[in-house]
Amino acid sequence: MEIKKFFILLDCRRADERGSSGHHRALGRFGDYSCDSSLELIESAARYMRTRHSENVEFVLWTGDIIAAHTGNDDEKHQAIRNMTELLGRTFSSHFVFPVLGHLDPAPSESLTNMWSHWLPLEALQTFKYGGYYTIEQKQSKLRIVALNTNLFSVRDSSSVQARRQWEWLDAVLDKATANKEMVYIVGHAAPGSDSRHPYDPSAAAADANAKYLQTVRRHAKIIAGQFFGHLHADTFRVIYDNDRPVSWALLAPSVSPHRDPADSSNPGLRLYKFDTNTGKVLDYTQYYLDLAGANRNLAEWAAEYNLTQYYGLHEVSATSLHNLAEKLQIGSPHETNIFHKYLRAYHARHESSESCDGACAHQHFCAITCLDHVTYRHCVEAAASALAAAGDASSALIPVAKTVLSLYVLLAFVF
Repeated sequence: MEIKKFFILLDCRRADERGSSGHHRALGRFGDYSCDSSLELIESAARYMRTRHSENVEFVLWTGDIIAAHTGNDDEKHQAIRNMTELLGRTFSSHFVFPVLGHLDPAPSESLTNMWSHWLPLEALQTFKYGGYYTIEQKQSKLRIVALNTNLFSVRDSSSVQARRQWEWLDAVLDKATANKEMVYIVGHAAPGSDSRHPYDPSAAAADANAKYLQTVRRHAKIIAGQFFGHLHADTFRVIYDNDRPVSWALLAPSVSPHRDPADSSNPGLRLYKFDTNTGKVLDYTQYYLDLAGANRNLAEWAAEYNLTQYYGLHEVSATSLHNLAEKLQIGSPHETNIFHKYLRAYHARHESSESCDGACAHQHFCAITCLDHVTYRHCVEAAASALAAAGDASSALIPVAKTVLSLYVLLAFVF
C-alpha cells in the first residue's frame, strides 16, 4: 500500500540588527530585502509550517546557515543556533528535525552535538561531533537520510583529514544501503555545481571535490531517491548525467531569509515535500512564500505559490522529467520563453525586481542546471556567449524578471 507523507525543508539565516551594509537602520516588522531573517519572520514561518498537514509530516530537514553574515564570535554563533533549535523544538515537538551545517555556521563541536542530541541517535552524534555528517535509518520505510557537511567540499577544507574521512564514510554508507535495499535522501547545505549568478562563489565546492561527489552520485544513482540543498536562496534544480543520460536530480529551495544581495533578493519561502514512505519516491512539493513588503504593511500572510508537477506540467519527479524541463528553459520558441518566465518568477520567490534576464542570462541558468562539472559549466556558458556574439545577440531579447512573491518548503525542510 502506498502511504503518502510529507517532510519540511527549512533554510534560514538569522539577522543581526543591521542592514547588509552593517549600518544600523529602521527595518520593517518582518525584516527587509537587503537583510537576513528577523526573529519575527522566522517565528512566523515556523508557525505557518506547523499548520500544514502537521499530522502527516514525517520529519523536518534544516539545511543550515542560521548565522547572520555579521555575527561575531563563537559564543554568539552558538547562541543563535541554540535559539533556533529551541524554536524548532517547540514548533515541531513531536517530529524529528535533521540539521546540517551551513557555510557560515561554526564547526562541529561538543556544544552543537549536545544541542541536537534529542534529534539524533548516538551513532549519528558520534560522526557529527567528529566531522559534521551523519546518517539516519528510517527502518519502517527502508529510507535512509544521509546528512553531509558540504563545508568539507570547499577549497579550504577539501584536503583535510575530516574531508577524506567523510568520503570514506559516504562510500561505506551508500554501499550498505545498496546491500540492504534501502533508498537514500542526501541532504546538504551547498549543492554541487555552480551558481548561475555567481559562478565563482568562494564557498562552492573545490573542483576535485565537486567531481568526486558527482561520480559518487552516478555510481549509486539507483538508490538515491532525492538530493536536497539550500545555500543559494533561490528556487532551482540540478540534473546529474551519466554519459548524457539523466540519472539523478537535486532540488534547491529558497530560504526563509530574503537576503541574497541588494540587486537580487527573494521573498521568504518554505517548501513541503510529499513522498511515498514505501519507496522513498518524491511525488511532489508545494512551495509557499510570504510577500515581505505586504507583510510589513499589514499581517504576515503566507500562501501557496505553486505545486511542482502542476506548475511545470510534469508527470512525475524524476531525473528524466527534470531534464525535459531544463531543455524547455532554453529560449527559442514563444513556448520556451513562457516556461522560462515561470521558472524565473519562481526562482526569485515572486520578488519584484528591476533586473532583466536576456538570452545569455537564460542560457547561464540552463548551464547551471545541466552542467554540474565546473569545466563543463564554463564551456557551456562560453559556447553560448560565442554563439550570441556571432549572431549579433539576436536571441537575447530582454526577459523581465518576475514581479510577485514566493518561498518556503516542506519535507519538512527549512532553509533560513
